[in-house]
Amino acid sequence: MDLLGGLQITQSAITQAAQRLAADGSALAAHVNALQTQIQQAPYVHHDDTSWRIGAQNAWVGTFRSADTVVFRANLRHTNVEVREGLGQNFAGVLISDRFSSYDSRFLQDVRQQKCLAHLIRNADEVAAVLQRQPGRGELYVQRVAQVFRDGIRLHREVTTGVCTREEYAQQGEALTLRPDALLNRAPLKSQANERLRLGILKQSVLDRLWRFLKDPDIPPTNNAAERSLRTVVMARKVSQCSKNAVGAQTYMRIKSTVETARLRGQDPVAVLTCLMH
Repeated sequence: MDLLGGLQITQSAITQAAQRLAADGSALAAHVNALQTQIQQAPYVHHDDTSWRIGAQNAWVGTFRSADTVVFRANLRHTNVEVREGLGQNFAGVLISDRFSSYDSRFLQDVRQQKCLAHLIRNADEVAAVLQRQPGRGELYVQRVAQVFRDGIRLHREVTTGVCTREEYAQQGEALTLRPDALLNRAPLKSQANERLRLGILKQSVLDRLWRFLKDPDIPPTNNAAERSLRTVVMARKVSQCSKNAVGAQTYMRIKSTVETARLRGQDPVAVLTCLMH
């Protein structure tokens, strides 16, 4: 690559410089460790992951995002163990996620959770699309389920934008939580798709993972923040061969955690990285 001064820099030189910057024992590595500690002490953390490759092996990139911090971790496995490692053993906040089975592990049973209402709406809409070919009460059921969660998101938006007070939020939220009772606590549904949806949502309801945001409006009702933080990872996957080895994966995750956290905090990522070079 030609710079203005006529200096020639190869891709290999850039890669080696990045690895030195993010190596174990470096200032940047210490910075990312500090970010990880902040995640583990946060009042709530979003988590999601997407596929990746490390050499010839399938891997995943997980994101842990609080209000002002995000940490990316590359793993060769896709289980509850990686979630627990990211959160730490003493995590006392709320984990916001979708309904992937790893979050139901006994190793996470003591972690308070908020299931993403946007995912639940998506699940209901998928069932509705299947039932459109056989209209009837089954289609009406899934529409009512989706509407409850849409109303929950709307109510949270109103309190965060000042449209309603926290007192009004609590009152309306209490009424909202009563609506799913008749939808979930009932005899089995005739439609298999509806019944699978009912049982899946009922399980999360019993575990108190649907309405935590109504108890504390500072907790988001969706996992959109985690999905947004993974978008650039998905873009990188599409235009690259992911990571050639574990060192490359670690380098990318540490630099990306630093850059994306700086952006969340309104800082200049280049300036932050420059400071960590010394």
